[in-house]
Amino acid sequence: MKPRLPEVTLYRLAFYVRVLERLSREGRELVRSEELARLCGVSPAQLRKDLSYLGGFGVRGVGYQVKSLERQLKRILGRDRLWHLALAGINDLGLALLSDRRLSRMGLRFVAAFDWREEWIGRIVQEVYVYSVDQMSYIVRESEVEIGVLTVEEPPAREMARRLSEAGVRAILNLGPEPLEAPEEGIILRNADLTLPFDLLTYALS
Repeated sequence: MKPRLPEVTLYRLAFYVRVLERLSREGRELVRSEELARLCGVSPAQLRKDLSYLGGFGVRGVGYQVKSLERQLKRILGRDRLWHLALAGINDLGLALLSDRRLSRMGLRFVAAFDWREEWIGRIVQEVYVYSVDQMSYIVRESEVEIGVLTVEEPPAREMARRLSEAGVRAILNLGPEPLEAPEEGIILRNADLTLPFDLLTYALS
């Protein structure tokens, strides 16, 4: 059974995985906690505390086995399997996501896209077919879509979320500018406005 972790800890674990993936590509077999903490931008104490939630991975005086730690963190994060995604609503951000090869390396694969505009329906974008929203219920079931991704603004965003929920997706990531609520109980919905980090940067600069 996986431990229930605070979201801020999960974000750090996800960042640890990205650093470990880079070290693995570089052929590293071991990494000490001090070096891994420095590469991840956290203190060694914070790193050890985060990993302590998951049990003892490191060896005192030796460090962590890169591939083993990477593998165990991916298992905790659910990245040890393939997840099917559907994009709901075509715009510049959505097109960029369909083209982003990093997602496939993370085990995230777009298997369908949906739109309500005739000029998009029937097109193929990065090997992903764009269906009419009226086909969503059937395609989501047939393609075993588990995660829906929204990039559009209101009012279509709320309607797309409702349709995804009714079609059977288990989770929705809303990347649009307006936060949404889960369309029904039992659906996991996360709002992630990509412009928010700019507020942190402008605050730091001012």
